[in-house]
Amino acid sequence: GSLWAGTEGGGLLRLKDGHSKIYSAREGLSDGFVRSVFEDDRSRLWVGTDDGLFVLEGEHLRHVDGVPSLARIAVHSITEDSEQRIWVGGSTLIAINSDGSIREFTLPGAYSQNRVKRILQTSDGTVWVGTVGGLQYFKDGQFHTVDQIHATVRSLLQTADGTLWIGTIGDGLWTLHNGALSQLSIPGLLPSETVLSIFQDNQQQIWIGTQAGLLRLNKTPVEVIPLPESGDPDFETISGDDRGNIWVAAQRLYGIHNGVAAPVTYRQLANVPVRNVYRARDGALWIGTDGSGAYRLTEKTVTHYTAPAQLTNNFIRGFMESRDGTMWIATDEGLSRIGPDGARKLTEADGLAFFSTRSLLEARDRSLWVGTDHGVSLWKNGGFQQSEVTRALREEKVWSILEDRQGTLWFGTRDHGLYRWRNGRLDQFTSLEGLPSNSVYQILQDRTGTFWLTGPNTIASTPEAEMEQTAPSPDRPLSVKVYSMPFGADDAQLYGGRQPSGYLAPDDSVWFPTNHGVAHILHADDHQEPIPRVSLESPIEDGRTVVPTGRVVVPAHVVRLSFPFTAVSLRSQDGVRFRYKLENFERTWNVLTSTSAAGRVATYTNLRAGHYRFRVQAYNTVDPARISEAELSFTKSPFFYETWWFCLLSGLILSVIAWSVYQLRVRQIRTRFEAVLAERSRLAREMHDTVIQGCTGISALLEAVASTPVDHESAKRDLLDYARAQARTTIQEAREAIWNMRHEGERDIELVEALNGVAAQTTREFGTTVDIEHNLSRVPVAASLAHEILMTVREAVYNSVQHGQTQSVTINLQDNNGNLSIAVVDAGCGFSANGGDGALEGHYGIVGMRERMQRLGGRLELTSAPGLGTTVWLQVQRREAGTRAGEPR
Repeated sequence: GSLWAGTEGGGLLRLKDGHSKIYSAREGLSDGFVRSVFEDDRSRLWVGTDDGLFVLEGEHLRHVDGVPSLARIAVHSITEDSEQRIWVGGSTLIAINSDGSIREFTLPGAYSQNRVKRILQTSDGTVWVGTVGGLQYFKDGQFHTVDQIHATVRSLLQTADGTLWIGTIGDGLWTLHNGALSQLSIPGLLPSETVLSIFQDNQQQIWIGTQAGLLRLNKTPVEVIPLPESGDPDFETISGDDRGNIWVAAQRLYGIHNGVAAPVTYRQLANVPVRNVYRARDGALWIGTDGSGAYRLTEKTVTHYTAPAQLTNNFIRGFMESRDGTMWIATDEGLSRIGPDGARKLTEADGLAFFSTRSLLEARDRSLWVGTDHGVSLWKNGGFQQSEVTRALREEKVWSILEDRQGTLWFGTRDHGLYRWRNGRLDQFTSLEGLPSNSVYQILQDRTGTFWLTGPNTIASTPEAEMEQTAPSPDRPLSVKVYSMPFGADDAQLYGGRQPSGYLAPDDSVWFPTNHGVAHILHADDHQEPIPRVSLESPIEDGRTVVPTGRVVVPAHVVRLSFPFTAVSLRSQDGVRFRYKLENFERTWNVLTSTSAAGRVATYTNLRAGHYRFRVQAYNTVDPARISEAELSFTKSPFFYETWWFCLLSGLILSVIAWSVYQLRVRQIRTRFEAVLAERSRLAREMHDTVIQGCTGISALLEAVASTPVDHESAKRDLLDYARAQARTTIQEAREAIWNMRHEGERDIELVEALNGVAAQTTREFGTTVDIEHNLSRVPVAASLAHEILMTVREAVYNSVQHGQTQSVTINLQDNNGNLSIAVVDAGCGFSANGGDGALEGHYGIVGMRERMQRLGGRLELTSAPGLGTTVWLQVQRREAGTRAGEPR
C-alpha cells in the first residue's frame, strides 16, 4: 500500500497512510538521484541510483553492488523475469539469481552504445533490452540486435494483445506484433518523437508520455479509409452489391478494394459528377448524378434518363427497385417511376407529400414509402394514399426508412429522432430515450438483428431487443453503443439525406460516408464499458463557488443555485450520459443529452425555503442500467417573513385585527340598532304623549258632551269648543314633533310659561286644579329640551288625573345649585310602586317618562303608595338648557 517515488537528487520518498518519509544517507542511500524503484515477487524493494543498487531491509537500504565481485552500477532499469531473476541495467547489465549469484552480460556493440535504459521480459520469455544504441533481445543464451532501430530505446511495454511497444528518443514509437516491426507514422499523432514512458491501464487504453505531452490511445473498431482527391464535397454516398463491389460517390466515383479507395471511371460518364450507385437485380448499374440525370449501364448499353422527358429533376437522391422490376428514382424535385410501361413523373399534384424526396422503401406488403423534407408518402394500389403514419409525420423530414426483420417500420427524421410503426401504434425515440442524436441520417439492421444508426457526428448500434421494447423512457433509456473515430478522424462529420448513406456488406461489416473518407466498422467492440464515476463539485450561489463544510445551508437571499458535476473517467466520454433531480422540487429526472463538459451543470432559481436533496447519476449508453450516483443535501434558509414565528405572529395579528374589525362592526350594528330602537321609542313616546293623550282628552270632552243634559246647550257648546281646541292642539303638537325630527334649527321656549299652558289645558279638559310653584321668574330652554320636559310633566299630570282620581295637582319647579328639578305631586289614590316601571299591556306612560329623562341625561323618581298619592320627581342639569336634547354633554 505504499507509494514510492524516486527523485532527482532528493533521495527516495515513501507515502503511506497520509504520512511521508524520505530515505537518504542516514538510511544508507548514498546517492540522491533515484532512477528506478522495483518490488519483486518476494516483496523486496530494489532501488537503483546513479551510484549503485540497493535493497530495502527493514528501514535500512543495503548496497548490493560495490563488492569485489561487482563494481558500482549506475542503474536505470530493474525488472524480474519468470524465473525470479532480477535484471538490473544501466552502465552494465546483470542478472541476480534467486540464490544470490550474479551474472554480468556483455552486450554487442560499442561501449557508449550499450548503456541500458529499459529491460522487459515478454510473455514468450524473451528478455528485451533497450539501450542507447537501439534494441536487443536475449534468446538462445545470447543477445541479438534489432537492426531497424538505431535510436535510444527509453521505454518498453507489452500490451494485452501481445504487441511490443517501443518508445525511442527522437525516433518516435515502434510496435512489434507477430514478428512484424513497424513504426507508428501517423502524422500529428505523437506530441513529440521522444517517448519517455508507455503504460496500459485496466481498460486496455495505452498512455504514451512524450517530451511534449501525453497521448491516450483507445481501441476502436472503426477504420476510416480516405478518398484520394475528393476534397470536401457536400454529398457522399456508399453502396455495394453481392459481387463484392463497394462504391463511394463523392463527385467522383471510387471503388474500395483491400482497404484502399481508388477512382472508378466509365467512358460514358466522363466528367459527370456522381451522387449514388445502385445495382439492379438484372445486373444493370444505375448511376445518379449531380445535375445530369440518371444512367443505366449494362455490358452492352448505356441508357440516359433526364428531365423533363423521363425525370422530374436531374439531381438524383436515391434509387429503389421494387419487386415488379420498376425502378423508383428520388430527385430534388419529385419522384420518377421507370418500368415496363415507360416513365412516369410524380409530384405534389399527384399526391406526393413534398417535392424534395429523400428516402425510398418497399415494404413486405409491396407498399412504397417515400420520405420527403415535409412528411412521408404511401404509394399503394397505383396511387398515393393517406394513413395514420402519413398524417402523424406530415411535418417531419424523413431521411431514412427501414423495415426490420420483424416487419416493423422505422422512420428516421432529421430533427426529431426515430419513429416506430408497429401493431397500429406509432412510438417516438429521441435523445431522452437514449438515442445519441435526434438527427437520424441512416438506420440499418444487420443479420444478427443489431440496429445501426448515424447522425451528424455519431455512429451507434443497439441490440434488437432494446429497439423492440414496449416504451423506453428517461428512467429506462435504450442501451446504445457509440463508436469512437480513430485518430485523425475524431471530428468527422457524417453524410445523410441522399441514399444510400450506409451499407451492410455480405461479410457483416458496416460502411458509412464521412467527410474524412469512408468509415468501416470491422467488428462490434463488445467489451464491457466501465461505470463512469460521477463527481458532484462545489455548488455555486449566485455565481460564487461555495466549498461545503458540514451541513450545507444556502442563505435566503440566494436567487440562482447551480450544481456542477462531471464523470471521473480516463476513457472517452462520448457515451457518458447524466440525469439529475432535485428532490422536494422535481418528480422526474432531467436527462442531459449534451456531451459537452461545459453543459454539465444543473441550475435552479428562486427556490423556496426548505430541505432539498440534489441527486445526479452517470451511466454509459452501452449499459444504462449500471449507474453511479452522487448527492448533496442542503437547506434553503427562509427570509424572516417565511419563518414559523413570523407566520405565527402574523396569524395572531391578523386574528386580532379580524376580531377588532368584527367587534367594531358589531358595535356599529348595535349603535345603529340602538339608534333605530331609540327613534322607535321616541316615536312611541311622541304618539303617546301627543296624539294619544290629545285623543284621550278629546274623548273625555266628548263623553262629557254626551252626558250633559239636553237642556244645557251652552254647556255642550263649551265642551265642544274645548274638544275642537284640543283637537287643534293635538294636531299642532303632532306637527311640532314631526318638525323636530326633520329640522336641525330650533327656537327657545320659556319653560314656566309652557308649564302654565299644561296646567291650563288639564284644568280645561278634566276640571282638575293644577297649580304651579316656582322660585324662578324666567327659564328659557331649547325647544327640543322643553318638549321632553313638558311631555314628561304632562304625562305625570295626566296620570294623576286619569289614574290617581285626584282633584288637584301641584307642579313645583326649583333651581337647586344649577339643576332644574320638577316635582308633580297629587293627593290621589296612589298605587304600589314595587311593580317596576308599572308598564301594563297597552300602557307605557311611566316607561316613556323614564326614557325621556335618560335621553336628557337627567333623573326621574316616582314615589307612591295606595291611599297616599303619587309624587313624580325629575331633575335635569341647568346647563342642559343650552344644548339640544340627546346631544352629549
